[in-house]
Amino acid sequence: MAKEKKLAGILVGLELDELAVKEKLIPSPEVGRSNPRYIDALAASLRVMDQDIRYFSKEFYFASYPDIAAAQAEPLVHYLMHGRHEGRVTNVNLLDRIYLNDDVTIIEKPYIIVTVHEASKTGAPIVGLDLAKELSLTYNVIFVSMRDGPIIEVARRLFPVVIVAGHNDGENRFFLDYIEKNYTANDAIFSSTVCYTLIQLMSCSDYRITCLVHEFLEYMIPARSVIYLCDLLVFSSRELLKSWQYMLDDYMRDPETNLVLQQPASSTNVRVMAKESARAAVTAATGLDLEGATLVLGAGQIQIRKGTDIFLQVANQLKRETGKFVAIWIGEQVSEFDPAYGIWFHAQMERSRDDAGALSVYFEPAGPLYPVLMDAADVFLVTSRLDPLPNVALDAAIRDLPVISFSGATGLADIAEQGRMNLVEVGIAAIDEVVSAIKSLSRHGEPDVDDTHAWPANASAK
Repeated sequence: MAKEKKLAGILVGLELDELAVKEKLIPSPEVGRSNPRYIDALAASLRVMDQDIRYFSKEFYFASYPDIAAAQAEPLVHYLMHGRHEGRVTNVNLLDRIYLNDDVTIIEKPYIIVTVHEASKTGAPIVGLDLAKELSLTYNVIFVSMRDGPIIEVARRLFPVVIVAGHNDGENRFFLDYIEKNYTANDAIFSSTVCYTLIQLMSCSDYRITCLVHEFLEYMIPARSVIYLCDLLVFSSRELLKSWQYMLDDYMRDPETNLVLQQPASSTNVRVMAKESARAAVTAATGLDLEGATLVLGAGQIQIRKGTDIFLQVANQLKRETGKFVAIWIGEQVSEFDPAYGIWFHAQMERSRDDAGALSVYFEPAGPLYPVLMDAADVFLVTSRLDPLPNVALDAAIRDLPVISFSGATGLADIAEQGRMNLVEVGIAAIDEVVSAIKSLSRHGEPDVDDTHAWPANASAK
């Protein structure tokens, strides 16, 4: 008690005691400041540190910031005077990233952990969210995301426990300790190999770990540790498994623990409008003239892997062809100052403008117009250099849209072989073959047909 009383005196002398209570680092003392027993009461409040997870942990602060430990500074005083202004994190801050929803907790159900690498409305996170929804029928789901984002709000309504973790091992160890102290879960499912840092931490416990593999190994070499850390690897296509096979063999992984299972299209995106109604809605929203035009759609983050520059090249060539073509890319624009891709892509755009200053591609931000554009499109073009099983292509497939992609760059051939996609594969980055494929699927010269079945479904051309 003596050292807590000494710390209480320091806090009062620096006028930090009330701030410590306000920031919920310690419980409020039983008596007020004017009471002669206040120092003793404050010392009693300080004793809960490192004893109760709800309050400040000196041990966590020292472990997270070795420089503070090396300086032998008093951690609570340091945080209140300096750390909070420097952006340093305490275990109390981390508790604010744990959301509990008792209304959807069913005592009789066991717990299961489902983790996504980020909470964006994109491929792997949406797959993880859909999987968690299905699992919630039989489990209390502990939903973990390694980054905040829009699907967190959705998850908080659906699942008993939602945690926004990160890529810092110390912080993630705190979250895993919290789970282990409060819940009993035997299985942990990860929706992407990008979660490999959290998989490494979780592998030290007794969880059965399943990882859904959505990434080609070529750009995920750092994630190769999942090969020996996970009990089950689920690949979304045979093409994807082929990418990993040599390293699976090198690590002598049991083939029985590798599974190929195509993901279904997300239940959140289905055709809602007849084609011509959707085209009218697109014209009203964008001002684009779609009368008699073949609408070519692409979607995804604007980046080199997605091949947005190739999409622009295709659109430039279509402007030179006979017929009317409109090309639209759905995705947030990349900064013109981004040195990795943005500088080069914006330079390509500027040099692609016609004499009137117009671009051959209309860029639409990701948002509510996405399903309308999908309903309005005639052709969906996947220009990705590597893209295992893009959700956007699956959304196109359930609308019977023909999909064009590069041979060997995706796992879409598996779906086409099952009769679930009208797929045309061409040589990688072969602009002439892409243009020829689009022209062969073009509206020009085609007879009028029913809006919702404008293209032959379940056919595959290679």
